[in-house]
Amino acid sequence: MRTTNLIILSVLASSTSVADVARPATLKQKQKNFVTCPIVLDTKDVPCWVAEYEGERYFLTVQTGRSNDVVFSPSLMHKVLVEGIVTDQPRMCGGIVLTDVKLSVIEAEVSPECDKILPGDAYHVTGPRPITPDGDPPGGKSTAVRRPINPERSAAAIAANQKKMAAERQTAEFTIPYYFDSNYLPFPTEQATVDRAADYAALAQAQRVEVVGYRGSVVLSDGSVITEKEGLAERRARTVAAILEDFGVPKAVIAVSWNEKPEHSNGVRDYEKRRVNIAVIPAHKD
Repeated sequence: MRTTNLIILSVLASSTSVADVARPATLKQKQKNFVTCPIVLDTKDVPCWVAEYEGERYFLTVQTGRSNDVVFSPSLMHKVLVEGIVTDQPRMCGGIVLTDVKLSVIEAEVSPECDKILPGDAYHVTGPRPITPDGDPPGGKSTAVRRPINPERSAAAIAANQKKMAAERQTAEFTIPYYFDSNYLPFPTEQATVDRAADYAALAQAQRVEVVGYRGSVVLSDGSVITEKEGLAERRARTVAAILEDFGVPKAVIAVSWNEKPEHSNGVRDYEKRRVNIAVIPAHKD
């Protein structure tokens, strides 16, 4: 995997953007978006992170690095933006389980009140780099198991598909998601996406690589809207373009643009709007 120096930007702002996409009411009712202090449970073998919102506890993740390439753990002394969909799964560490959960640490703002560490309450997180701890009530058989890897997402399968697409001179599109108000590309998933785009540009002898940056808003569950910092769409696009060039894509074929108008999806999966899109357009066959 190639690596490069990347920029971290994180500031919380507010806005009153208008929704551009309507979502089903039932899904919106299950969506929870809120900013709060994360809480650490001193569980064995590794800590469990939860959050409280409107009198209810929500399970966030376990302290094992990046769980299944989905989320990083929150941080004490900083608030966290929680975005996820409520499920009917058994509670974990006493909290409601969210699916498609995204956690964005508000790094630029120190919040001394976010320092709560609670006893483990007999919950037990077991296994190497577990994905989930035991459900309620505490004890019983561990549910902390690795999720199986989808063969279609393996490195070999992705490489084979890209080789086939390049031979057929197909345009390939890549989307890089971001944490709220951040220009940081984490390892491995987001960095790997840029890496694959660069590899495809070489395979397909790209005549043009279009890089477009966007910034987003989030409609919180209380009805308020928070918006990413101005200028972030441009910085995201330029950073990705610079990485592509560093990875060997000729500067002459890279076209960089951005859309600074913040977007959201009416509170459901708003994180999809925080992104950079890359379109790799192959050269025509002779």
